[in-house]
Amino acid sequence: MFIHSLLKAHTGMLFGALAIIGCASSPTPAPATPPANPPPANPPTTTPSTATTQPEETPAPTPTAPAAFTPTAEDIAAWQHATTVLDFNGQANAGGGALTTGFMPDPWGFPLTAGGGRNPTNVADLNIKDAQTGETCGRSFVTRRPDFHFTFQAGTTFPLLRFYVVTENNADATLVINDPQVRWRCNDDNNHEGWNGRMPVIDFHNPPPGRYDVWVGTYDASRNNRATLYVTEVEANHP
Repeated sequence: MFIHSLLKAHTGMLFGALAIIGCASSPTPAPATPPANPPPANPPTTTPSTATTQPEETPAPTPTAPAAFTPTAEDIAAWQHATTVLDFNGQANAGGGALTTGFMPDPWGFPLTAGGGRNPTNVADLNIKDAQTGETCGRSFVTRRPDFHFTFQAGTTFPLLRFYVVTENNADATLVINDPQVRWRCNDDNNHEGWNGRMPVIDFHNPPPGRYDVWVGTYDASRNNRATLYVTEVEANHP
Protein backbone atom coordinates (compact mmCIF):
# COMPACT_ATOMS: atom_id res chain seq x y z
CA MET A 1 0.00 0.00 0.00
CA PHE A 2 2.84 2.36 0.87
CA ILE A 3 4.65 1.68 -2.41
CA HIS A 4 1.58 2.46 -4.44
CA SER A 5 1.12 5.71 -2.51
CA LEU A 6 4.73 6.67 -3.33
CA LEU A 7 4.17 5.86 -6.99
CA LYS A 8 1.04 7.98 -6.96
CA ALA A 9 2.86 10.89 -5.28
CA HIS A 10 5.33 10.98 -8.19
CA THR A 11 2.67 11.13 -10.88
CA GLY A 12 2.13 14.79 -10.11
CA MET A 13 5.83 15.72 -10.64
CA LEU A 14 7.46 16.47 -14.02
CA PHE A 15 11.07 15.63 -14.56
CA GLY A 16 12.77 16.81 -17.74
CA ALA A 17 16.17 15.78 -18.92
CA LEU A 18 17.82 16.91 -22.17
CA ALA A 19 21.01 15.21 -23.35
CA ILE A 20 23.00 16.57 -26.29
CA ILE A 21 25.49 14.11 -27.63
CA GLY A 22 28.05 15.49 -30.04
CA CYS A 23 29.38 13.11 -32.62
CA ALA A 24 32.86 14.07 -33.92
CA SER A 25 33.40 13.54 -37.65
CA SER A 26 36.07 10.97 -38.48
CA PRO A 27 38.51 11.85 -41.30
CA THR A 28 37.65 10.21 -44.63
CA PRO A 29 40.23 7.50 -45.40
CA ALA A 30 42.11 7.65 -48.73
CA PRO A 31 40.76 5.16 -51.28
CA ALA A 32 42.88 2.00 -51.65
CA THR A 33 44.58 1.33 -55.01
CA PRO A 34 43.08 -1.81 -56.58
CA PRO A 35 45.53 -4.52 -57.79
CA ALA A 36 46.51 -4.46 -61.45
CA ASN A 37 44.80 -7.70 -62.36
CA PRO A 38 42.36 -8.53 -59.60
CA PRO A 39 41.34 -12.18 -59.59
CA PRO A 40 37.68 -12.75 -60.24
CA ALA A 41 35.88 -13.44 -57.08
CA ASN A 42 32.59 -15.14 -56.67
CA PRO A 43 30.57 -13.47 -53.97
CA PRO A 44 29.89 -15.83 -51.12
CA THR A 45 26.44 -17.22 -50.96
CA THR A 46 24.79 -16.18 -47.73
CA THR A 47 21.60 -17.32 -46.19
CA PRO A 48 19.63 -14.42 -44.82
CA SER A 49 19.28 -14.69 -41.10
CA THR A 50 15.93 -14.45 -39.45
CA ALA A 51 15.91 -11.62 -36.94
CA THR A 52 14.59 -12.56 -33.54
CA THR A 53 12.00 -10.08 -32.41
CA GLN A 54 11.04 -9.73 -28.80
CA PRO A 55 7.31 -10.03 -28.23
CA GLU A 56 5.78 -6.74 -27.24
CA GLU A 57 4.59 -6.53 -23.68
CA THR A 58 0.88 -6.34 -23.38
CA PRO A 59 -0.02 -3.35 -21.22
CA ALA A 60 -2.08 -4.04 -18.14
CA PRO A 61 -5.74 -3.50 -18.89
CA THR A 62 -7.28 -0.36 -17.49
CA PRO A 63 -10.08 -1.18 -15.07
CA THR A 64 -13.36 -0.46 -16.73
CA ALA A 65 -16.59 0.44 -15.06
CA PRO A 66 -19.16 -2.32 -14.94
CA ALA A 67 -22.34 -1.82 -16.89
CA ALA A 68 -24.47 0.72 -15.08
CA PHE A 69 -27.86 -0.19 -13.71
CA THR A 70 -30.76 1.60 -15.40
CA PRO A 71 -33.20 2.68 -12.69
CA THR A 72 -36.94 2.70 -13.16
CA ALA A 73 -39.17 5.57 -12.12
CA GLU A 74 -39.97 3.57 -8.99
CA ASP A 75 -36.28 3.23 -8.16
CA ILE A 76 -35.72 6.97 -8.56
CA ALA A 77 -38.73 7.67 -6.35
CA ALA A 78 -37.26 5.37 -3.68
CA TRP A 79 -33.95 7.28 -3.84
CA GLN A 80 -35.79 10.55 -3.40
CA HIS A 81 -37.74 9.13 -0.46
CA ALA A 82 -34.47 8.04 1.18
CA THR A 83 -33.39 11.69 1.31
CA THR A 84 -36.41 12.41 3.52
CA VAL A 85 -35.49 9.64 5.97
CA LEU A 86 -31.73 10.03 6.03
CA ASP A 87 -30.79 13.63 6.69
CA PHE A 88 -28.12 13.92 3.99
CA ASN A 89 -27.88 17.68 4.55
CA GLY A 90 -27.47 17.29 8.31
CA GLN A 91 -24.22 18.04 10.09
CA ALA A 92 -21.88 15.08 9.67
CA ASN A 93 -21.16 13.02 12.78
CA ALA A 94 -17.44 12.65 12.11
CA GLY A 95 -16.57 15.45 9.72
CA GLY A 96 -15.24 15.36 6.18
CA GLY A 97 -14.05 18.15 3.92
CA ALA A 98 -12.73 18.78 0.43
CA LEU A 99 -11.00 16.10 -1.62
CA THR A 100 -9.14 17.05 -4.79
CA THR A 101 -8.00 14.29 -7.12
CA GLY A 102 -4.37 13.40 -6.45
CA PHE A 103 -4.88 13.88 -2.71
CA MET A 104 -2.23 12.65 -0.29
CA PRO A 105 -1.89 10.56 1.72
CA ASP A 106 -3.53 7.82 -0.29
CA PRO A 107 -5.32 6.00 1.18
CA TRP A 108 -6.59 8.76 3.42
CA GLY A 109 -8.02 7.40 6.66
CA PHE A 110 -10.78 8.96 8.76
CA PRO A 111 -11.48 7.45 12.19
CA LEU A 112 -15.05 7.06 13.37
CA THR A 113 -17.43 4.85 15.32
CA ALA A 114 -19.34 2.43 13.08
CA GLY A 115 -22.98 1.79 13.90
CA GLY A 116 -26.39 3.34 14.05
CA GLY A 117 -26.26 4.81 17.54
CA ARG A 118 -29.22 4.67 19.93
CA ASN A 119 -31.94 5.19 17.34
CA PRO A 120 -30.66 3.53 14.17
CA THR A 121 -32.32 3.50 10.78
CA ASN A 122 -32.31 0.23 8.86
CA VAL A 123 -31.49 1.01 5.24
CA ALA A 124 -33.26 -2.19 4.16
CA ASP A 125 -36.58 -0.53 5.14
CA LEU A 126 -35.99 2.19 2.51
CA ASN A 127 -36.29 -0.30 -0.36
CA ILE A 128 -33.56 1.39 -2.40
CA LYS A 129 -31.27 -0.22 -4.96
CA ASP A 130 -27.57 0.26 -5.49
CA ALA A 131 -27.20 2.65 -8.44
CA GLN A 132 -24.35 0.60 -9.94
CA THR A 133 -25.32 -3.03 -9.39
CA GLY A 134 -29.10 -2.70 -9.15
CA GLU A 135 -29.10 -4.92 -6.07
CA THR A 136 -31.50 -4.02 -3.27
CA CYS A 137 -29.68 -2.54 -0.28
CA GLY A 138 -29.84 -4.96 2.62
CA ARG A 139 -29.56 -4.67 6.39
CA SER A 140 -27.52 -1.68 7.39
CA PHE A 141 -28.15 0.15 10.63
CA VAL A 142 -27.00 3.74 10.37
CA THR A 143 -27.54 7.07 12.08
CA ARG A 144 -30.00 9.48 10.51
CA ARG A 145 -27.28 12.04 9.80
CA PRO A 146 -24.28 11.03 7.67
CA ASP A 147 -20.92 10.33 9.22
CA PHE A 148 -19.03 12.31 6.56
CA HIS A 149 -19.52 14.91 3.85
CA PHE A 150 -16.82 14.93 1.18
CA THR A 151 -16.76 17.47 -1.64
CA PHE A 152 -14.73 15.88 -4.43
CA GLN A 153 -12.97 17.74 -7.24
CA ALA A 154 -12.50 15.21 -10.01
CA GLY A 155 -9.75 14.97 -12.63
CA THR A 156 -8.65 12.74 -15.49
CA THR A 157 -5.53 11.06 -14.08
CA PHE A 158 -7.26 8.70 -11.68
CA PRO A 159 -10.48 7.07 -12.93
CA LEU A 160 -11.27 5.46 -9.58
CA LEU A 161 -12.62 6.79 -6.30
CA ARG A 162 -12.95 4.07 -3.67
CA PHE A 163 -14.42 4.15 -0.17
CA TYR A 164 -13.83 1.25 2.20
CA VAL A 165 -14.07 0.55 5.92
CA VAL A 166 -11.91 -1.42 8.33
CA THR A 167 -13.16 -2.10 11.86
CA GLU A 168 -10.76 -2.75 14.73
CA ASN A 169 -12.88 -5.52 16.26
CA ASN A 170 -13.80 -7.08 12.88
CA ALA A 171 -17.38 -5.92 13.36
CA ASP A 172 -19.56 -6.44 10.29
CA ALA A 173 -19.58 -2.87 8.99
CA THR A 174 -21.80 -1.53 6.22
CA LEU A 175 -21.39 1.42 3.88
CA VAL A 176 -24.02 3.70 2.35
CA ILE A 177 -23.25 6.67 0.08
CA ASN A 178 -25.42 9.33 -1.52
CA ASP A 179 -23.45 10.56 -4.54
CA PRO A 180 -23.54 14.07 -6.12
CA GLN A 181 -26.29 12.94 -8.50
CA VAL A 182 -28.53 11.68 -5.65
CA ARG A 183 -27.86 8.11 -6.69
CA TRP A 184 -27.50 5.78 -3.73
CA ARG A 185 -24.78 3.17 -3.28
CA CYS A 186 -24.58 0.50 -0.60
CA ASN A 187 -22.40 -2.45 0.38
CA ASP A 188 -22.08 -4.90 3.24
CA ASP A 189 -19.49 -7.56 2.34
CA ASN A 190 -17.23 -6.97 -0.67
CA ASN A 191 -16.60 -10.72 -1.18
CA HIS A 192 -13.49 -9.93 -3.21
CA GLU A 193 -10.90 -12.73 -3.38
CA GLY A 194 -7.76 -11.84 -1.46
CA TRP A 195 -9.41 -8.98 0.46
CA ASN A 196 -11.05 -8.92 3.87
CA GLY A 197 -14.41 -9.86 2.42
CA ARG A 198 -16.27 -8.91 5.57
CA MET A 199 -15.49 -5.21 5.09
CA PRO A 200 -17.59 -2.98 2.79
CA VAL A 201 -16.19 -1.36 -0.36
CA ILE A 202 -17.85 1.05 -2.81
CA ASP A 203 -16.13 2.05 -6.05
CA PHE A 204 -16.94 5.01 -8.27
CA HIS A 205 -15.52 4.75 -11.80
CA ASN A 206 -14.98 8.12 -13.46
CA PRO A 207 -16.44 9.70 -10.32
CA PRO A 208 -18.54 12.82 -10.78
CA PRO A 209 -17.46 15.96 -8.93
CA GLY A 210 -19.54 17.18 -6.03
CA ARG A 211 -20.57 16.09 -2.56
CA TYR A 212 -20.56 12.52 -1.33
CA ASP A 213 -22.56 11.83 1.84
CA VAL A 214 -21.24 8.77 3.64
CA TRP A 215 -22.80 6.55 6.33
CA VAL A 216 -20.86 3.78 8.08
CA GLY A 217 -23.22 1.39 9.82
CA THR A 218 -23.32 -2.21 10.97
CA TYR A 219 -25.19 -5.28 9.83
CA ASP A 220 -26.18 -6.41 13.33
CA ALA A 221 -27.18 -2.99 14.74
CA SER A 222 -24.16 -3.03 17.06
CA ARG A 223 -22.58 0.30 17.95
CA ASN A 224 -19.40 1.72 19.45
CA ASN A 225 -17.26 -0.13 16.91
CA ARG A 226 -13.98 1.69 16.38
CA ALA A 227 -13.31 1.87 12.66
CA THR A 228 -11.59 3.81 9.91
CA LEU A 229 -13.11 4.98 6.64
CA TYR A 230 -10.51 5.03 3.88
CA VAL A 231 -10.68 6.99 0.64
CA THR A 232 -8.34 6.07 -2.23
CA GLU A 233 -7.80 6.53 -5.95
CA VAL A 234 -5.39 3.57 -6.20
CA GLU A 235 -6.72 0.19 -7.30
CA ALA A 236 -4.25 -1.72 -5.06
CA ASN A 237 -5.63 -0.15 -1.87
CA HIS A 238 -8.39 -2.18 -0.25
CA PRO A 239 -9.36 -3.78 3.08
